[in-house]
Amino acid sequence: MLIHGLGQQASKDWLPLLPALAEHYQLLLFDLPGFGDSARPDADLTPKKYADLVHWLVSQHAREPVFVVGHSLGGAIALRYSHDYPEEVARLLLIDVAGVLQSTVFARHLSLVPDQVASAPVLDKWVAKGSRILNRMSGKIQDLLAGSATALQAMASSDKARELLYQDSSDINAALGLVNEDFSPMIRQIHAPVWLLWGEQDPVAPLRTGLALQWLLPQAQLDTLSGVGHVPMSEDTAKTSEWLLRSLRGPLPDLKEAKAGESQGDGVCKDGNNMVFRGPWRSLRLEHCTNVRIEDATLGRLTVVGSTVDILNVEVRSPDVAVEARDAHIMATGLRITAPQAWAVEDSRLDLAAFEAQAAQFGQQKGRALFFMSLGRWCDGSDEWRLHEVWKPRQGKLDEQFRQARDGRCALEAGERKRS
Repeated sequence: MLIHGLGQQASKDWLPLLPALAEHYQLLLFDLPGFGDSARPDADLTPKKYADLVHWLVSQHAREPVFVVGHSLGGAIALRYSHDYPEEVARLLLIDVAGVLQSTVFARHLSLVPDQVASAPVLDKWVAKGSRILNRMSGKIQDLLAGSATALQAMASSDKARELLYQDSSDINAALGLVNEDFSPMIRQIHAPVWLLWGEQDPVAPLRTGLALQWLLPQAQLDTLSGVGHVPMSEDTAKTSEWLLRSLRGPLPDLKEAKAGESQGDGVCKDGNNMVFRGPWRSLRLEHCTNVRIEDATLGRLTVVGSTVDILNVEVRSPDVAVEARDAHIMATGLRITAPQAWAVEDSRLDLAAFEAQAAQFGQQKGRALFFMSLGRWCDGSDEWRLHEVWKPRQGKLDEQFRQARDGRCALEAGERKRS
């Protein structure tokens, strides 16, 4: 089953791969409603509705679980389908999945796409136009908008806006449905083995999305293609075909295992830049450092003062406060915190994707702070809360504000809860 992405090429996107696949497999291709030769319905086009359509197609054409391959929007649909109909999926192969990250985070990524890249013919028109507009918005303006509903959410909730935007534009219709879908309650419940392929120069779906999915999915393997953008099928057909056949035939991805090793003690960066920390540390302290990277590490505590840091696949286990951030800019993808208190924040900006906290207190804040949270969750010992939003809290106890903003209700329904 091959599920295409945005763009009126529709299922023709798969044509370069068909000779290699058809020799070994029976293939099912189709044009999603709104694309290619299919009709353009006068209705919202969401991953949920598309997943139900895939279910119907499988019921008509397959007698056993299928191998599902999805690209871009099709990858997001494949994720939704694998969650809703797990018994129908044998293996899940995802290529440069679009969306998934919180919509404001995704919009910020598009704002960094250079105009010459956004104008490339490989990009869908809505992406090219959106990225050029966002290029003209500074990060500060976007941050000011972050405390309220995003423009994408506002458009999706307005009947008039949808009517104007959807005029003969299924791309925009489906794109709005995609970026406003919250995948956080379902990704952790997908148990099919997953293979991920990403173009390292993808201007549409950031590689960060692939890293977050690899971290969240219990059995997933990520491969990347150097010099390739959003459409590996046409940009490097040979390597994409090789990856597909290897993933369809090969052994299952390894299950994730906990890291081990002897602590390297207390690490410090002071007035430095481009430093990299890996492995186990009792603590790390960064003071006035730029472009620091912490990856594949376990920490007892992290302190970030006047610094910028990129965190990838890190666990912090602390007896008190896990992360202290003052005048800091932290981007984390794959961060797990276990501590009595997760955060102590002052005048900082935190962009957290695939983030989990096991903490009685979410944290304390002084000054100003801005949280961009994608595919996250917080367990306070009794409830689990889904974190997929932009949050601009006031000074004081963060957990009290968090609960008040939700009228004290846990964000996860009982059926969604899955403790690690």
